[in-house]
Amino acid sequence: MVKSTAYILIVFVIAIFIMIALISKAKVHPVISILLTSLILAIALGTPWGDIMPTIERGLADTIDDIAIVILLGCILGKILEETGAAVRITKASIKLFGCKHIIWGIVASSALLGIPIFADSVVILLIPIISTLAVETGTSMMSFGTALYLGALVTASLVPPTPGPVAAAGLLGVPIGEAILWGILVSIPGVIASTLYCKTLKTPVLPKEEYVEAAKKAEKGIKLPGLANSIMPIILPLILIMLNTIISNTAPGSKAAGFFSFIGSPTPALLSGCFLALLLTGKKWKAKEVLNDWVEDSIRSAAMPILVTGMGGALAAFIKNAGVADKIANGVVGLNLPGILVPIVIAALIHVITGSNALGVMTAAALVQPMLDTIGVSPLAAFLACASGALMFKQANSSGFWVTVSMSNMDVKQGLRGVGGASTIAGAVCSIVTVILHFTSII
Repeated sequence: MVKSTAYILIVFVIAIFIMIALISKAKVHPVISILLTSLILAIALGTPWGDIMPTIERGLADTIDDIAIVILLGCILGKILEETGAAVRITKASIKLFGCKHIIWGIVASSALLGIPIFADSVVILLIPIISTLAVETGTSMMSFGTALYLGALVTASLVPPTPGPVAAAGLLGVPIGEAILWGILVSIPGVIASTLYCKTLKTPVLPKEEYVEAAKKAEKGIKLPGLANSIMPIILPLILIMLNTIISNTAPGSKAAGFFSFIGSPTPALLSGCFLALLLTGKKWKAKEVLNDWVEDSIRSAAMPILVTGMGGALAAFIKNAGVADKIANGVVGLNLPGILVPIVIAALIHVITGSNALGVMTAAALVQPMLDTIGVSPLAAFLACASGALMFKQANSSGFWVTVSMSNMDVKQGLRGVGGASTIAGAVCSIVTVILHFTSII
């Protein structure tokens, strides 16, 4: 029996609300929540019983085949940078570069760079002792410094691969990783600058926790940090290789150089080269079980969730596409004369605000809008940037990153909402505006 447009749209909306309620209210894991939502949607839309599981399995497999190893290697690279002190070295060098007068820009610059391979929450946990000490030395509120520390990493973690959210979104939308990195960096810069300017206005006195100041002093005495070049190159090398592949394949297609870089500059070999280079940071420990086995196991655990969430998102997208839901929603948007580029921004923002996860926001929004791109007239690259930008909007009390930053920066909830919530909204809004401008000028 053919389902009416109204019935299909109502079922779709109910299914999405069920998914969000399972994640945010019932605290069901996103993987199971999206799987249950896919099953509910499939049954309600009248999918033949024998086609339901094959569609889920095919959607999952087709989605993760390009991104699973990339996400895993990104997690391994981030783990090595955390454990070897490279993240701390990069931060100290950045702060020294900008000087005492502009120290907040040094904090944000190092945080944004570290947010590319490391989760934003982890960046805060790693660096809060250093930032707390700087707050004491400069007489600056932790409301300002703590928020700046988190926001730099949050923006790049949402927009720039190889962190799991943007890798997954790029895979779902069919955007080459090289393009995602290049444009993600370009769009993230205005967002980082705008949110930092906002952080500079946060002058409510908030002292750092004494325990972090003491921890920083002890660390100064007991740990020898790696050199700056060795610390930064494992991050920079993969990005350079991937972007060179994109540039050479477009400027000299069919050449020997293009052939070589099509391999070495593809995401997996590029990130693997970064991981091997990062092993130099471990010194004589590189042969130890702790490095070659334990750190990898920890990285596998970190990578498993985003890989499976992305796969389930692909399965959900398959049912949405098969039932024509995407076309009907897209046609409705066209009928309302709303710009199509707003659709992924709004969807990502809603999912993020309701669930508290920007990674889930960008991944799920990408899965939902992918089938409707042609109808709303938005390119995959524009949709990628729109999803990633929208997923930054208003970090608040249902987010782990919010609580990590607020509690470790010694802020109360009201201060956290003003600091982290306000800065993230500004970053998301500015990145969204840049994306909209790039879309309407036909640059992306």
